[in-house]
Amino acid sequence: MITDLNEILVEWSYRTSDGKPDVKNNAKLIILETVLKDFGWSREARAELLNTLMEVDIVRKKQPDGSMGSSYTVQKHNPEKGQVLVTKNASDDDVAKVTKGKVDKEKDDKEKEEKPKDKLVNQDHEITDKQLNMTKSEAKAQAKSKEKKDVGAGTPESRAGEAMVHKGLRLLKEGKSLEEIQSTFTELVNEKDHILNSKEGKKWVGSCISSLKKIDEEIGIKNIEDVSWDTPQGREAIGVDVDLKTSSDMFVRTKDGRNIGISLKKDGNVFLNNGGWSKQSKKLIDSLRGTMPDEDLERLDSAMNLKEYKKDLSNRLSDAADRIGVEEIKDAFDKLQNETETPSVFRGATQKEYYRILSNPKELVDKLKKGKLSGNEVKAYTKLLQVYHKDEYDEIRKIDNNLTKRAFDAINSSDGAKKGMKKHIVKSMHISETLGLNEEVKQGGVDEFVTTYGIKPDGAILNEKTLITLLGSKFEKTLNETIQEVRDGDASKEDLNEVIEDAIEIDYESGMILFKHENNKKYPLFYMAGRTRGIGASPVMELAQTPLMAHALKEGTFNTDDWSEKGLGRFKDDIQDIYK
Repeated sequence: MITDLNEILVEWSYRTSDGKPDVKNNAKLIILETVLKDFGWSREARAELLNTLMEVDIVRKKQPDGSMGSSYTVQKHNPEKGQVLVTKNASDDDVAKVTKGKVDKEKDDKEKEEKPKDKLVNQDHEITDKQLNMTKSEAKAQAKSKEKKDVGAGTPESRAGEAMVHKGLRLLKEGKSLEEIQSTFTELVNEKDHILNSKEGKKWVGSCISSLKKIDEEIGIKNIEDVSWDTPQGREAIGVDVDLKTSSDMFVRTKDGRNIGISLKKDGNVFLNNGGWSKQSKKLIDSLRGTMPDEDLERLDSAMNLKEYKKDLSNRLSDAADRIGVEEIKDAFDKLQNETETPSVFRGATQKEYYRILSNPKELVDKLKKGKLSGNEVKAYTKLLQVYHKDEYDEIRKIDNNLTKRAFDAINSSDGAKKGMKKHIVKSMHISETLGLNEEVKQGGVDEFVTTYGIKPDGAILNEKTLITLLGSKFEKTLNETIQEVRDGDASKEDLNEVIEDAIEIDYESGMILFKHENNKKYPLFYMAGRTRGIGASPVMELAQTPLMAHALKEGTFNTDDWSEKGLGRFKDDIQDIYK
């Protein structure tokens, strides 16, 4: 249990939005109670202190000779008048402790003013550790809070994973072994309410260890001076512009004064767009604006509109009702009710509602033909087809492929649209940052940029060296010439990007975005797909990098003919996850 008032006040100040504790502010008292709880105070002790604080401030005034006068009450104490807050009925010993705490705090504040970098680094580390130790309950509260969070982008799970690498680097600097670090993080993610206590979340531990190995191999733990997450405090501490737009999730400052930005990837499956189709399609359209003619962009926007998706779904449901109508629904529902074990798609809280819908097949078919169904009516019918009429179900399921196909047809209809899509892909690969050609990033304080992939057993890294090696000898020669021209001022980053774009091909049938290698083979770099978790649910968009990039970096070439047997096996396991 921590009882040091100075430490409590410092933490309370840090957690308030304006850095000012206030016993008259109920919201800030709630924050104080959380601090006390985190510091090990019992419920009774917390209640006693809070009740005392809410009643009145008990203060003593510092005398000219440094001694303290008698205690007295005020509505709000004023440190500028020499008033020091003490506990109710405080003894002289209590006052001495409080006075010492105030002196210690003033001393600490002075030291921190003298060492602003250390203060900022500590704040960065505290923010990072808070995300690493985040519970599911705290994540929900954080999402609802309107206070400034300084926690970076992404989900609470991805932030906790990134923070794990940050913490792991610090532990390595302290002399901890990888085995000790892995044991610590494994124990952490297995805590009951921890944000990473899930099948996917726990994978961050192995990913973190692989990433740490690769960072040690490429940079060297012994060469790292400071570790900073992508927080304003961390950036300021190492000299990175807090307003700089960069793809870095964290930074390390080396002992020779270089700032290296690191983009952290849990594995090789990297999403550019992943979420509800309407929201993600808007993001994609916005990112393509200016890279293709307006009329092509409008055509693509229209093709990606969910109105066409809903129309397609309605037509397919109506066609299915011609074959699987009232009698067929009745027979299938009778089978369902007599199953010794309920099919998995009908288990759960909505089972009763699905059964109610299916018990009136005539009304359901009427709605199917008119295209006026609720979400649950669509789900009840298609789930019945999924179990007892698979062919009809698979025919309806084609709405997902059609959703993506409409988008790709719109892109394929224009050279400008195809060029714009390629530019979007190349931009997402952070080529100019990786090759050190983004002057804005360099002027913002980032000297080097790399991407790490936490694939087993010891990670992979995308940097200037590995990128150029990866693309093949002929491509490397062309790229090197263009890079030199860009550095000499005889070419632009756009000219460099075109070299990459020329090697990219979009397969408009499969939705795969391919890299054409000099060995005349084409390798899938990215894919785009529309998916629904179940017919009747809103579709999502996935525009993602395949695991190929990460595994190719690991093996040193895109040419899978030259990969090790184990490397091929790991790649096949990872790429199968895309189609699950």
